[in-house]
Amino acid sequence: MEAAEMGLSSAASLLAEDDGAVVCAAVQSHMDLQLLIRRRSRAARANRRRHYRGSVPGRRPSERRDFAAGLLNIQRDYSGVNAEPPIFDDHDFETRFLVRRSVFRRIYLAVKD
Repeated sequence: MEAAEMGLSSAASLLAEDDGAVVCAAVQSHMDLQLLIRRRSRAARANRRRHYRGSVPGRRPSERRDFAAGLLNIQRDYSGVNAEPPIFDDHDFETRFLVRRSVFRRIYLAVKD
């Protein structure tokens, strides 16, 4: 008899017995260990010091950003503004937005209307 078959037969004989208390105790012990590991990992995460705290009194304020100008620059660079040609060609447009310029334009016009 091979070792694998012996292992299967011994497990089968264990499960075939009416005494399920041994199996139940083993499963309960395993579940308790898993729960303990989970609790410890959560406690360790809770005790970790966070590096980012957001706005804190006394710290330097966030930089003011001009998002409208940034949007205008993207439109100027990729689509052209005020009858100027775009700076980047179709290949650059497809690389950045992962869609052809013609498809993007068609979707934009459909949503706009």
